[in-house]
Amino acid sequence: MIENNNIELWNLEIYKKIVEHMNESLWIWDKNKNTIYTNSIFSDLSWYSLKEIIWKNYCSFWDNESIEIKKKINSEKDKNKKIKYEAKIKAKNWDLIPVLCSWSPTENWWTVLMISDLRKLNSLKEAEQNLIKINKTKDEFISIVWHELRTPLTSIRWYLSMILDWDMWDITDETRKALWHSYNSSVRLIELVNDVLSIWKIESWKMKYSYDYYKITDVINSVYDDIKLSMNEKWLNFYIDFDQNLRDLTIKIDKDKLKQIFINLLTNSLKFTKEWWNITLKSSKIWNKVLFEVIDNWIGIEKNKIKTLFSKFSQVESTLQRQNTSWLWLWLAISNNFIKEFYSEINVKSELWKWSNFSFELNIV
Repeated sequence: MIENNNIELWNLEIYKKIVEHMNESLWIWDKNKNTIYTNSIFSDLSWYSLKEIIWKNYCSFWDNESIEIKKKINSEKDKNKKIKYEAKIKAKNWDLIPVLCSWSPTENWWTVLMISDLRKLNSLKEAEQNLIKINKTKDEFISIVWHELRTPLTSIRWYLSMILDWDMWDITDETRKALWHSYNSSVRLIELVNDVLSIWKIESWKMKYSYDYYKITDVINSVYDDIKLSMNEKWLNFYIDFDQNLRDLTIKIDKDKLKQIFINLLTNSLKFTKEWWNITLKSSKIWNKVLFEVIDNWIGIEKNKIKTLFSKFSQVESTLQRQNTSWLWLWLAISNNFIKEFYSEINVKSELWKWSNFSFELNIV
């Protein structure tokens, strides 16, 4: 391609091996301003073939304004300094392509020019601005939905609860059943709205954590009080297996987030454990850590499904077809994010048709 004995071919070969794998256009000319090498990216940009570019004077590829810019740079340039400037390539199809040039001289007075297509850069900037606008719109939408949905749903739940609890209402068994269904649906919707808000806060780095020292026994007792009624309604045997070595132990933690992890994992077991079967919340001390386990002994999870459990909006489906799974799974994804904040992880073990075990460890500090 190049037939000039004065060119330092060994040096050029080094350039060629490097630049052919670059994503940017590269253009090299000699001290007489004649092109001695370009990579294929520059050829694609200018619509000229390599044969049409080699040995052509660099002025042939710029518009008049860019040539004047280049002359000014040549008069002011310092051999030891790199210069960046914007210009326009005059393509073979007569298009003027805006580019960003990074000019560097070499010891043999060649000029090495790195060229970035500003059309792509501008497109990326525009895409970035659009993404920022979309994220802002999404944040505003979620905030509005959270307030506008949760308030009326809470009122609906309260009035339904009031009707169901008061003896003064003369309602048939069929009506009462329908009201209970409506009440439970409102509770589920409120939980879903709260879960969506939690996911949004986590992903937008707006979730706040408040750390303090708490006794493990107090946290476990609070969890037990919160979920015992739900366990009783389904006639489940709910056990607390508590290591006595932890009775007076305190850990530094966000108590509310830790409680939510327990509630979420226990709710997961509750949904998928048949009436009269067992669920256990176990805690034990292992060296300088506390191990917590939520164990159920009903259906279990297929091993190839375990890795999808903590994905947002995922739901494990199998031939077992666990009941009461008609809504989106969010609580496990939320728990997984919370536990990462505590520098831990949730581990899952399961044997199909026998049991499942969700566990995590917390450091004793």
